[in-house]
Order: sequence, then structure tokens, then C-alpha cells
Amino acid sequence: MAPTRRALLGAASHALAAPAMAQGGWRPRRPVRIIVPFAPGGSTDIVARQLAGRVGNALGQPLVVENRPGGNGIIGTQALLAAPPDGHALIMGTADTHTIPAIANPRLPYDLAAFVPVTAVAGTVAALVTRMGLGATDVARLAALARRASPTLTYASYGIGSVSHVAGEMFGAAIGAEMTHVPYQGSGPAVIALTADQVDLALLPMAAVHPQRERLRVLAVASAERFGMTPGLPTLTESGVPVVAVGWIGLLAAPRTPREVADSLHAAMHEALSAEDVGHRLSTSGFSPMDYGPDRFAGFLRAETERLTPAVRAAGITADG
Repeated sequence: MAPTRRALLGAASHALAAPAMAQGGWRPRRPVRIIVPFAPGGSTDIVARQLAGRVGNALGQPLVVENRPGGNGIIGTQALLAAPPDGHALIMGTADTHTIPAIANPRLPYDLAAFVPVTAVAGTVAALVTRMGLGATDVARLAALARRASPTLTYASYGIGSVSHVAGEMFGAAIGAEMTHVPYQGSGPAVIALTADQVDLALLPMAAVHPQRERLRVLAVASAERFGMTPGLPTLTESGVPVVAVGWIGLLAAPRTPREVADSLHAAMHEALSAEDVGHRLSTSGFSPMDYGPDRFAGFLRAETERLTPAVRAAGITADG
């Protein structure tokens, strides 16, 4: 970096928030690995790859996305723990790998609370969808149908202990209906099952639902506010069912990673997320950009664990199903 550029960054750091200041601190000495604990092609993998180039440019080293699927995130997380806590290996975690397992799996081989939050990148908005032939055209009609259905309605999720599993249980409890859970290996197969009339309904990420919206009935979003991508869709709360089911995607570092490293990594991610095309691409793909720094992300994770714990425990959701 030329001296004039360095000077400009230094001057700008006094006018901007902490992320820009932190970017002048720690710098990686070699390529940085981003471990994605899912197979290629999923929403977390897509977000990681969309951001890797810009973040690498900001850090001065390439970011390499490494897929380590399996074990509800355990395999990828253990791969991170095997690396030195120096910022050269990170994980792109989600609520499915780094929030719910802390509640549902007492036998985790690590303490999720010990990981160092770097930045929340994006929120995942869930949509309540049904198969076309079910006959429920709004949330109230679906709730009435679910309460009287015999046999019970079936709801799909993208895995045991996932946000969609917890959301389905929360929805059933809120409307006072028993429903049968049918887990799939990913949101893609769950959407296909709905379009093939193999299950009745689901709460699935908008990113997975939107491409198939002509073959499904989308009734509401499970977010606190209406989603910008689908402003005509009511929230579940507006529809009389107070259920909020949002996920998150974010970067975490290994336990004992220095704060200076986390701040510098967040600064680089902040720069990437501030680009207009990146925000637009995330929003139109069904995500809500977050850009939380280490402290705000840590508080968010604590709040999410507190919010989800009663629902997970009331439903009896465990790592074993």
C-alpha cells in the first residue's frame, strides 16, 4: 500500500466508526480460510463466495472458501479448532450450527460460547409456504385446517434441529395444532417435496422458496417486519400468529483469537457489505444484510439463544431428533 493511501486511511479512521480504524491494525500474512460447514451450493456457501473476493481485497490476502459439511456443523467447527487462533482460519456459521446446537446437543465436543464473534453478515428470512393443492389461501385458513386435520398435516424442514424445524414447532404451538415433522437434507429437497405434494407446509428460507414461488403458495414471512423483497406478504404476527423465525449467517473465529484480529476482519467485511452491488445481490437473493461488529454480534447471539431456548426445549428437540 502506498504511503499516501495509508495516510488517507489513517485520516479517515478518525471520522468513521471503529471498523475503519481497526482495518489499519492486524493484517493476515497468508491466505485466510473460510470454512463453510455445508456442501457447496447452499445459501451459506453462496454468501461466503459472494463476499470472499471483496473481503480478500480489503485484507490484502485471498480468502479461500473450504466446504466441510457434516454433523450439523461439527465437522467444520472441529476443523477450525484444529487451526491456530490467529485469524487465518474462520467459520461461516449459522443459527443451525452455532445457536441451536448449544441448546439441543449437550454432548457437543466444544463450547460454542467460547468462539469469537467477528461479524454477522446476513439474516435469513423464513417464509410460510404450503403445497398448492392444500387449499389454504391465508394463515387463518391454514391454522383452522391444521387444527381439524386427521391425519395431522405434515411440515417439512431442512434438518433435525434446524431453524426450520424449530419454526415448524413454534408455528404448531402458536395455532394449537399437532403436526408431523418430516426432515430433509437441505432446503432444496424440502422445497421439491412441497412442489411434489409429498408434504403439506414448511417454514423455509425465502432464498430457497422464491425461485419456486409459482409452484408453491407463499402465505407469510416469519420476520418481525415485512421483507423488502416481498412487501405484499404479511408477517405471521400481522396474521395473528406471533412467530418470528429468522436465521443468521456470520463469521466466527476460534476461541482465544485476539480482539484486534476480530476488529480488523470485521472492518474488511464492513467494507465489502457497504458496496451497493453486494447489498443488492444479498437482498434480491432472499437475505437481509446485517453487518454487526464483534460486540453487537456477541449480544445478538446471546439474545437468540435466550429467545430460542424455550421453543427448543418445549418441543423436545434434541440432536438425536
